[in-house]
Amino acid sequence: MAAESVPMLLLISSLGIYIHALFLSISLGFPWVIVSLLVSWWRTRDEHYFAAVKTATGVLGLNFALGAATGTLVEFGLVQAWPGSIFVIATFGFIPLTLELIAFVGEIVLLILFIVTLGKARASGSIFIMSAYLAMAVLSGALITTVNSWLNVPWGTGSLASNLYPFLPGYGPETANLGALVQLKLELVRAFATSGSASQVLQNAGLARSVGLALSDPYIAFLSPYNQASILHNVNAAMIVGVSIALVGYAHRYFKTGDFKYERILRAILPVLFILLVVQPFIFGDFMGKMVASNQPTKLALMEGASTTRQNPLVGFLAYGDPSHPILGFESFREWCNGLAGKTLDSLDLKQQCLSDLSRAEARLLVVNTAYYLKVAMGVVALVSLLGLEATVFKLGILSKLVHRIFSRVHRTKLVFAFSFLVLAGAIASSMLGWFVREGGRKPWTVYGILHPEEIITAVSISPIVLFLFVLTFAGVATIGLVGMYVVATRPLKFIELLRKGAGVE
Repeated sequence: MAAESVPMLLLISSLGIYIHALFLSISLGFPWVIVSLLVSWWRTRDEHYFAAVKTATGVLGLNFALGAATGTLVEFGLVQAWPGSIFVIATFGFIPLTLELIAFVGEIVLLILFIVTLGKARASGSIFIMSAYLAMAVLSGALITTVNSWLNVPWGTGSLASNLYPFLPGYGPETANLGALVQLKLELVRAFATSGSASQVLQNAGLARSVGLALSDPYIAFLSPYNQASILHNVNAAMIVGVSIALVGYAHRYFKTGDFKYERILRAILPVLFILLVVQPFIFGDFMGKMVASNQPTKLALMEGASTTRQNPLVGFLAYGDPSHPILGFESFREWCNGLAGKTLDSLDLKQQCLSDLSRAEARLLVVNTAYYLKVAMGVVALVSLLGLEATVFKLGILSKLVHRIFSRVHRTKLVFAFSFLVLAGAIASSMLGWFVREGGRKPWTVYGILHPEEIITAVSISPIVLFLFVLTFAGVATIGLVGMYVVATRPLKFIELLRKGAGVE
């Protein structure tokens, strides 16, 4: 497949990942909701809480099935559209992905155990089982994030990337066989220059034997500080979205019925969401930002729109702990590239490769910069809206009086729903834009500073009709799934009736 097909497959892959991420967010967020409601039921023995637990459990069960289905589609698409990624899966990603399969099985067992024992086991036992399920879900998300983090910061490759691009730092100890990685890189470059696609060379058994073992420590991806920040930041973001979806569901029922029991349910959920949302920017986001600044200088330049080196005391303090530290721009990176003049790697002109990749990265400056600051703005919207919601349903002194005075003409149920909707909108937008910045900011590399998308894309020509059918299938699964979860949440008896009809049971 020619290099011009890369943008289309990147777009389709992104669509699949975003759809799967929605179901993943519910899998990570709803356990917090269920545990919060179980604790409230345990303390009060109010059956409204238990009824809410059963409804949320039904949504979680259906969502888990949809997450597994869309995850399978994403994985098949990854291997088929980007077969060169098998190299990463079989080396740096092997242990994380193997452990992720174990965590996934643990999720299945614990979710089934929770469902069949709900109402039969003690409340404390149900809380323990759902907490264990949440732990497995978090572990699964963390392990997947570990592989993605290695693509962003190829920890364990030492000075390899910085030898190709002098503005990059070293990436940990040299646990990888750098000679093997360099040889593989050259073979991919030659294949791409010859045929317009390179991934097929990885299928050559002779090449595998000549390259030899590429990695001596299969656990090295876990040791990256960038990965540690990514796990905290990404998994927490998914939890926020998942809990916010439940929040809007209950707020909508409160708005439609006016039944105060839904406000009590919201009160059980809100403290958890408040903690998750507050730690995201001030702790996890700060950690993530510092890791980007120290490991991905071109991404930071794109985020800050730094075509040239500039000063920004606030960014300098947040990113480096030094207000006087400059934000390096692309003209500084080009100076480093010019220092490679006359240096080659086999037939590869290092200076030209460096400058070419910088130009491709800089072409994304406006869109990444805009997406980043929109992400920040939507995060602020979510946090401010949550404070408004907290002040509406709880007595928070001056803050509650201020909210009541500003919105005195808005009915309480309508205000609760409006604030909840803004929390969800801000959370989803911030999460989606954040993922775009994370992935778009590391281009033009698939493995930052080492491999390009055109070097791992399939050589097989794919018909636009096939691509359209894939998108249609994915969108159809997502739509049917969301409708199904809505029916479970609002009309659980109707959903059971539909299941019986579908199974031919009267």
